[in-house]
Amino acid sequence: MWIGNWRFCAATSVLVLAGCAGVPLEYGQVRVVELVQGHAGATVSAEATNDEQAVPESLRTPLQVSTAVRIALLRNPTLQLQFARLGLSAADVFEASRLSNPGVSFAVLFPEGRPSGNKLNAAATLSFSELLLHRARGNLAASQYRRVQELVAASILDLALDVQRAWFDCVAATERAAVRQSIDESAQASSALATRYHGAGNIDELTLQLQGATASEAGIAASQATADVEEARARLQVLVGLGIADEPWTVPNTGPEPVAGDVDVSSLQMLAATERLDLAAARTAVLAAEGQLTVAHRYRLLSPTDLGVAGEREADGSKRIGPSVSLSLPMFKQGQGGIARAVAELASARATQQLLAVQISNEVRIQAERMRVARLQVTSYREALIPQREAVVARLQEQVNFMLTDTFNLLMAKQQEYAAYLGYIDAVQRYWSARIELVRAVGTRLPDELIPAVQNPQVQP
Repeated sequence: MWIGNWRFCAATSVLVLAGCAGVPLEYGQVRVVELVQGHAGATVSAEATNDEQAVPESLRTPLQVSTAVRIALLRNPTLQLQFARLGLSAADVFEASRLSNPGVSFAVLFPEGRPSGNKLNAAATLSFSELLLHRARGNLAASQYRRVQELVAASILDLALDVQRAWFDCVAATERAAVRQSIDESAQASSALATRYHGAGNIDELTLQLQGATASEAGIAASQATADVEEARARLQVLVGLGIADEPWTVPNTGPEPVAGDVDVSSLQMLAATERLDLAAARTAVLAAEGQLTVAHRYRLLSPTDLGVAGEREADGSKRIGPSVSLSLPMFKQGQGGIARAVAELASARATQQLLAVQISNEVRIQAERMRVARLQVTSYREALIPQREAVVARLQEQVNFMLTDTFNLLMAKQQEYAAYLGYIDAVQRYWSARIELVRAVGTRLPDELIPAVQNPQVQP
C-alpha cells in the first residue's frame, strides 16, 4: 500500500511541475512597450504596429522628426534583433520553469546456461536535486528576463534618439549647403568682376589672384557641403529604414529654434538615477547575483540526486517493485567553486552598477553644459553678430551706390555675413545634439519638453 501511494505522489508531482508555465514572450514585449511609453511619453496603440501603409503618404511632404522616429520603429531591423534577444531570454525562462524529463531504463536478461526464462528490469528516475533548485533557478531566470526587457527598452529609446540626432544633422547639412552655395555664387561673381577689372587695368595681378583663390576655396567648400548632405541623408535613411523602393523624400529647409530656459543639473542627475533603464538593468543584475549567492550557500552540499521507482520481473514470473535513489557523496566538492563564482559575479555586478551611475551623473553634467553654451552662442549669433554683419552689408551697399567704396569690399562683407549664418547653423546643430544626448543621459524626456512621440515598435511573430 505504501509503495502504491508513493508511486501516485511521485507521478502527480511530476505532472504538476511539468504543467507550470514559463513567462510568455508576449508579456515581455508588452512590458518593453510600457517602459518605452513611460520614458518617451508616447501614446502606444496596437494600430501603430500596422502603420506601414501610412509610410508612402508621410514621405510626400518634408520628413518631420516625429515621422522619422515613427518610421524607424516600424522598419529598422535593429529592433527585430532586440526582440529576438528578448525571445531568447524568454526561452531561458521557459526552460527554467520546467523540470528535465524523467529518465526511464529497461533491461532484458536472456538465459545463458542453466537458468531458464528471461528476466526484465525497468526503472524510472527524476532528479531530486533539480527539483529542490527548480524555484531558485526559475527566479534567477525571471530576473534575467526583466533585465533583458529593460535593456531592450533602452535600445529602442536609443534608436529613437539616434534618429532624432540624424534628422537634425541632415537638416543642418541641408541649410549649410544652401549657404555654401550662396557663398560660392558670391565668390564666383567677385572673381568674374575682378577679371573684368584686371582686363581694363583697374586692379593689379595680386588682387586678381586673391579673388580667384577666394572663389576656388568657396567652390571647394560648396562641393564638400553637398557631399555632407548626401552623407547625412544616407545615415538618416539607414536608421529610418528607407530603401530605393520608397518614394523620394526631403527634410525641411530649416530646423526648430532652441528651447529657451536653463535646466537644473542636480534635478536631472537625480532623475537619471531613477529613470535610466540600463541602470535599472544593472540593479536587476545585482539582485540576481545576490540571489545566486544565496542559492550557492544554501545548496552548497547538494549533489546530483535522482529519485525513482524500479521494478523487476523474475524468470518464474514473480515481480518486485520499489523506490530507488542514486546520489553522489559531497566528499571532495562541497560547493566551494560555486560560492566563489557567485561572490565574484556579485562583486562584478555591484562594480558595474557603481561605475555606470558615476558615468551617468557626469554625462548629464557635461551635456547640460554643452547645451547651455550652445544656446548662448545661438543667442549671440541671432541677436548680435548676424544683425551686425547685415548692417555692415547695408552700409557698404549705400557706399557702393555713391561710389564711396568698391564692389569688392561689398562682396567680401557679404561673404562674411554668410559665414555668420554658417556659424549660427553650427551653433543650433550643437544645441540640438547636446539636448538629445542630455535626454539619452537622463534616460527619459526632459521636464520642459516632450520628445517626439514614440509609437509601438513593429514586432514580428
